[in-house]
Amino acid sequence: MICPNCKKRISKDDKFCGYCGSRVNFKKEENSYPRILNKYRKECVDRPQQQNRQKRHTNITYFFYNHWKATLFIIIALFIFWSIVSNSGFSTREFPELAEPKTITFKWEYNGFKYVITETFYKTVYDYYNSNPDKHCWQEIEDYDLCLKRFLEEAKEDNTISKIASGIKAASLENRLKDDELLELTIAFVQSIPYDEDKFELITYSNKLEDLYPKYPYEVLYNNKGICAGKTFLAVSLIKELGYGVAMFDYESETEDEVGHIAPAIKCSKEYSSYDSGYCYTEITESGFKIGEIPIDIDAGIAKTRTTINLFEEENIFDSDDSGLGDVEIYEIADGNSYQGIIQIVQTIHRIEIQEKELKRLNNIINLLESELSQLEGNVSYYERKSEAAYRRHEILGDYASYNEYKRLFSQYELVYDKYESRVSEYDREVAKYNNLVYEYNAIIEDFYD
Repeated sequence: MICPNCKKRISKDDKFCGYCGSRVNFKKEENSYPRILNKYRKECVDRPQQQNRQKRHTNITYFFYNHWKATLFIIIALFIFWSIVSNSGFSTREFPELAEPKTITFKWEYNGFKYVITETFYKTVYDYYNSNPDKHCWQEIEDYDLCLKRFLEEAKEDNTISKIASGIKAASLENRLKDDELLELTIAFVQSIPYDEDKFELITYSNKLEDLYPKYPYEVLYNNKGICAGKTFLAVSLIKELGYGVAMFDYESETEDEVGHIAPAIKCSKEYSSYDSGYCYTEITESGFKIGEIPIDIDAGIAKTRTTINLFEEENIFDSDDSGLGDVEIYEIADGNSYQGIIQIVQTIHRIEIQEKELKRLNNIINLLESELSQLEGNVSYYERKSEAAYRRHEILGDYASYNEYKRLFSQYELVYDKYESRVSEYDREVAKYNNLVYEYNAIIEDFYD
């Protein structure tokens, strides 16, 4: 062994070094662990000291400082993820089990043929959509376009829109309808769903926010009724399912007492589109409207279409007081195919509008002539009475003065009467023009809406 003091080699049995005399054979300790050099020794502490905590905080700061690009990317990614999750009405809500089924048969007409499809709906799914908190966005002013799109969202477990579209397609095969005809058939289907007058009353007079919220397409189908908003969302969903480009036209109410209006719009040739927008207005609150035809007015939430009118003699002059829909905001939803049947429809509507302008012009002329005839008729009666009185006076007096007075009044009577007769003839001619145009107008209207 080696003496720890002088480093000389000695016997392992020696208790003292023979060279320096130091004791070398110590009693063996109970602890048999190998000895640890001082440079490797570490103190065990219960908790980090304040200085160590500060040092750790400083290291984290330096880390983010030296890796700020990666840190910024992570923050942005987390923010986008949070936005997607928070804006999705269905990502955080559990879809219910299908229970309480309800079977509805939809019947409607298109081009003289009757169509029928039957579908099953569920009360649990209806409640799922009805209780969706995303409906609250309707009362918010900002992000209105995003709010509209939320009402078009369908839970991934729900395929109702595709089933309805498939049912309409299957019904169209019986009459071998083409693509644009299938689209028109689909619009006729939505139009045939009854207007929900009770819902309109709630929107008009209720102070409860939940009464103001629109319905999802599933709710409209389940109730088999709806107002312009809910029926529009249903129509837009089906139009998109058919592969057509689609938008929504939104009309704000001009006064606080009025209710606004909303309608779907289908992609079409810009030359023939509504408001030069590239989309054709499509009314769905009432049956009979053609794609591209804008209502002449909205009455109690229901769009007013053109109807046949009576002849003038039947005391129903063409109504020219319709107010229209006012200013429009256009919200594009999806791109897709373009509706080709709009050209013939727009040409027919243009012809109808020309006739309406002419009917209004003739109506104004007839009204003016009626007013003039009423005044002339009074003048004729006045001079007739005056001339008759002058003639009786002449018969009594028999002088030239009374005779000349009679002749003057009778001449005045003849002038007024001739003018009256001329205006009567003019009046009859304008009435005849009006009535002939009415025949032509009614024939076009009946054929257009057949």
